Amino acid sequence: MNAAPYVVAWTLAGRKVVVVGAGAIGTAKIELLLDTQARLLVIDPTPSDRVRELATQGRLTLRARRARPHDLAGAELLVAATGSTATNRRLRRWAKALRVTVNAVDDRANCDVTVPAIIRRGPATIAVTTNGATPAGARFLREELTAVVDEALPPETGAVFEAAAHARAELRHTGRYRYDYARWRHGFFAPAVSALRAPAPPRHRRQLIDQVHRRFVAEFEHHRTDAELGRITLVGAGPGGVDLITVAGARALAAADVVVYDRLADPELLSLAPPAAERIPVGKGKGYGTTQGAINATLVERALAGAHVVRLKGGDPFVFGRGQEEVDAATAAGLAVTVIPGVSSAVAAPGLAGIPLTDRRLASSFTVLTGHKATSEHHAAEIDAAAAGGGTVVVLMAATTAADVAARLVQAGRSAVEPAAFVHAAATSSERVHHTDLADVAANGCPFPAPTVMVVGPVAAPSSIRGERGPAQVPAPAREQAQPIGR
Repeated sequence: MNAAPYVVAWTLAGRKVVVVGAGAIGTAKIELLLDTQARLLVIDPTPSDRVRELATQGRLTLRARRARPHDLAGAELLVAATGSTATNRRLRRWAKALRVTVNAVDDRANCDVTVPAIIRRGPATIAVTTNGATPAGARFLREELTAVVDEALPPETGAVFEAAAHARAELRHTGRYRYDYARWRHGFFAPAVSALRAPAPPRHRRQLIDQVHRRFVAEFEHHRTDAELGRITLVGAGPGGVDLITVAGARALAAADVVVYDRLADPELLSLAPPAAERIPVGKGKGYGTTQGAINATLVERALAGAHVVRLKGGDPFVFGRGQEEVDAATAAGLAVTVIPGVSSAVAAPGLAGIPLTDRRLASSFTVLTGHKATSEHHAAEIDAAAAGGGTVVVLMAATTAADVAARLVQAGRSAVEPAAFVHAAATSSERVHHTDLADVAANGCPFPAPTVMVVGPVAAPSSIRGERGPAQVPAPAREQAQPIGR
């Protein structure tokens, strides 16, 4: 995996920047650098007419000759637009001796930094970079994204950001400024962009933006309105693999200010959230971890502070996930809550292991139980009911209580030789499957640690055995005590 670049905005105003190469590509780089107000020194024996014109206007210094080492003295940045790897390599040696940062156009091996393709809206800049892998690709993305940005934020959006800069300066001057994103979003940016989209002449739209500016500064310290309260989104993370989250769940993560996540959620899912989003682990297991009350308090606290809080829960929030308790806590605090279902491991884990929960030749129904508190009287009654039902039994969180569940199923009438299967870490690289029967489970328990799903019933037999009663419906692994599933 290639290292990701750390993208920064570099202020070059008044600093010396040297551009070696003033052909078509070098000239394009110079046009970009002009807006930085850097002191530009351009070196090329045969510069373009545009560069000669800029030199005549006094906007840059031109030396129509080959570059020399002393040209780089005192420079902050060297842009090598020579088209020659050998020349770039030589320039880089000179630059390193003088501690000058190098950008070699379309020559990543000789770069200290790469320059992104950009979309500008006033003082706001959107950067698109491929880390130097394909400059043409970065430009292509910029061109494609410009149309999308124009639809959402037209070129006049620059006026909104300029007004925001003035508002920030005024608040700083009076000592009232603070970074409160929810207040800025709902009190300034949302109404200002709405004003920009108003069906009115440009001059009138600018007046509307000015009104938003004045009202925002005047009312900055007022209490937050209901519209400025944060919100909570419960997202089902699916059974494990990052690719099994729903599209809606991925979109919610992309818009999160805070992510409160379970230990069963794939860690890679956190990369879907913005880099600035706060990430809070609240992993729980049998006998340890963050209490549900503490989780509820965290969700409410962050949302009341104005954040969009995404509660990322393994599987589905409402399948043994205490999701309703979190909804109730948020509702009691007056917060808006959205629930995005997830793919439950109750159906996903067996499916990924090639175990059909229902096969009309073997089972027409299935029951889902939790392995937690399996020995309690209430849960024992549920196990008895599942045993009497005769369908497939799926037990979540079965790693430590499988033996008790199996013994209770046999006691309730299930055959001791009835097939059972365990699926560990479904949808991950650690996925394992174990086929056995209830007698073995009652004696030896689960062969895997959490997370593990237990399946009981004729469908839990290996496909080769199921096939004796009819053709197997899905491919399954060869029969072994414990083996990985090919992905």
